[in-house]
Amino acid sequence: MSSNLSTPADPLPDSPSKAAGEDRGIPVRLATREITAALVWTFAADVLIFRLATYLSIAIFLVLTPILFRYATQNLPHRRSLAICGALSGLVALRLLWQGSPLAIFSATVLVVAMSMAASGVVPFVLEGFLWFGRSFVTGIDRISRYRLTSQAIDQVRSHHRLASVLLPVAAVLAFGGIFVMANPDLVSWVSGHVQSAWNITLDWFSNFSVWEIPFCVLALTIGVGLIRPLRPHLRFGDQSENQPAIASAESSLYFAYRNTLIAVATLFAAYLCFEFWTLWRRDFPEGFYYAGYAHQGAAWLTIALGLATVSLSVIFGRSLLADPRMPKVRWWAWIWSAENLLLALAVYNRLLIYIGYNGMTQLRMVGLFGITAVAIGFALVVYKIATTKNFWWLLRSQMLALTIVVIAYSVTPVDYLAHRYNVSKVNTGYPAPSVMLAVKPISDEGLLSTFHLFEHPDPIIREGVQARLAIREAELAASGSTHWSELQGATRLLASRLADHPELATRFANPAHRQSTLQRFKDYAMQWY
Repeated sequence: MSSNLSTPADPLPDSPSKAAGEDRGIPVRLATREITAALVWTFAADVLIFRLATYLSIAIFLVLTPILFRYATQNLPHRRSLAICGALSGLVALRLLWQGSPLAIFSATVLVVAMSMAASGVVPFVLEGFLWFGRSFVTGIDRISRYRLTSQAIDQVRSHHRLASVLLPVAAVLAFGGIFVMANPDLVSWVSGHVQSAWNITLDWFSNFSVWEIPFCVLALTIGVGLIRPLRPHLRFGDQSENQPAIASAESSLYFAYRNTLIAVATLFAAYLCFEFWTLWRRDFPEGFYYAGYAHQGAAWLTIALGLATVSLSVIFGRSLLADPRMPKVRWWAWIWSAENLLLALAVYNRLLIYIGYNGMTQLRMVGLFGITAVAIGFALVVYKIATTKNFWWLLRSQMLALTIVVIAYSVTPVDYLAHRYNVSKVNTGYPAPSVMLAVKPISDEGLLSTFHLFEHPDPIIREGVQARLAIREAELAASGSTHWSELQGATRLLASRLADHPELATRFANPAHRQSTLQRFKDYAMQWY
């Protein structure tokens, strides 16, 4: 049967005649796995994304995706990329199960495209990924338009012994199985009950049908086909090689400008770093010290300086300077400036840690830590490019890939739990300032899990304020009632279990006005450290 239905074979980039012969009027073999995977993809998208649209359902779809891609591919996959993307997908799926977020959904989308590329034997670079996803819709339309039955195929299917070898045993099992069921009243009741349940589920399914469901399924099928079996050639941006091509030796007209620039910025950085380490390292800060200005805004400006240094170093060591025989002399200044940029990155971390140490950790400060890490990795890649004479396209691909991985890493990190676990531990050591983050900042369920460690805190305002906040969340969970299985979130389930271990909360804070007033008193008290 699979030899008689038609779909296009991928035209190779070096065989235009084959691509031309693959016209819609010419029947070619159907990739049965491709069609099966596309139909399963569409059904899963309809159920898990359109109908359920919860974090858990999206996690299930993400886990299913690499299986479908690997099942349907007819190309040799890029195994290392597929393994890495599969591992990251597993982490993102666990994150969606534990405590989902829009950023985790974004990471899941990026990884779906990356797995499509890896399964097709292509390294999933970021720029190519945008093109790959954008082309999937057009590719899907093109491939679907070529599926067709031919009269010859129909005749062969009718006489195909393989079909009979499947249908005849199934018919026999159904016939005799039905007789055996009818011979046992208990089995009749059991089967009838399950048939009725299946019928009710089917009726419910169609009763909940939306007018937008058909366009969604058509779109999902089209994109799915485009991702499952993308057409060749697989387009890529820029030079395909990684190393800088050999350049004829020639003196650069900007040699002295680049050399003097490196000397100037290296001298400036050295002077500033002395000032930075003298004023902000290993010192006790006086009362009224402007933490937000120095540690928050200052860290942002230093991060910008580090990013600008990354761009500058990349521009200076372009083709013209690399071809200059005097380039090794300039490169020594680049190594000096690179070492100073490393110290500047440490200064940014120090400023962030000063702010965190003053009044605690927040999601935004975690973003800052991940952000400066991404910038530092980008600068390190520039240094590696200079040392190994990699070309511009290698640098661009590597930096975008590094940034994407950092974003995915942030999306799977339990940021709220780590941030507030730090705050709770500082408060429990007798330093109350981070309690302001527990009082005024939004806290997800995973973050609330860490606040149980303050149940016995000696400060009654902090202790009761935390308990009131937990009681408010307990009332919200009780009001929401039972939820659909697809709405399961591990952090919420664990929080409900922990709250059930403290029934005194519901008794003590039964009055909603009392809960709010206690929490407000906590906020007013903690704002002195904001």
